[in-house]
Amino acid sequence: MRGNKQYLILTFVIIFFAFTVSGEINAEGHKCVLPAQDFKEVSNCVKLSKKGQLFIASQYLRQLSFGENDLAVVYSKEEGWMYVNRKGRVIISEVAAMDNGADDFHDGLVRFSKKNKWGFADVKGGVVVPAIYDGALNFKNKTAKVCRGCTWRCADKECEQHYLSGGEWFYINTKGNIFKKVKEGDNE
Repeated sequence: MRGNKQYLILTFVIIFFAFTVSGEINAEGHKCVLPAQDFKEVSNCVKLSKKGQLFIASQYLRQLSFGENDLAVVYSKEEGWMYVNRKGRVIISEVAAMDNGADDFHDGLVRFSKKNKWGFADVKGGVVVPAIYDGALNFKNKTAKVCRGCTWRCADKECEQHYLSGGEWFYINTKGNIFKKVKEGDNE
C-alpha cells in the first residue's frame, strides 16, 4: 500500500511539473509550416509559455528534421523562420531567409533580424552580434561584411532577388568586433 501511495504522489508531482514547465498561455497558438514535411501548414503549432518563451507544440516535434546542430527549421507568418531544439523551444526567431528557407549557420552563427536591423546568433540562441546593422552578409573564414546606412534593392524585375547598396561597410569578426572599414563592392 505504501508503495502505491508513493507512486501516486510521484506521478502527481511529475504531471504538475510538466504543466508548470510548459505553462502554455496561448491555447490556440499560431499556424506554422513544417519544411521537413513538404511545407505542410499545421494549426496550433507555435505556442507561448508564461515566461514569454516560444515553443513548438509537442505533437509536431516528431515531424521535424533535426540537423547537425540538433536544431530544426520551422516557419510561421508571425515569427518568420525559426530554429527549434529537440525539446521544442524556439532558440532563434526571425532568421534571415535564404533560397526560400532559413539561412544556414556559417562559422557557428546565423543572421537574424529585429526591427529591420541585422545581427548574428549562435546555435544556442545567444546573440553574439546585436541587431544593429542595416545589412549583413554571412560569415566566411570567421569574417562577415556588415553595413550601416545601406538599403536593400531588387536585383530583378520580380524582386525575388535582393542586394545591399550604399552606406558604410565594415568587416567584423565572430565576436562582433569591427576590424576594417571597406568600400562598397570590395570583396577582399
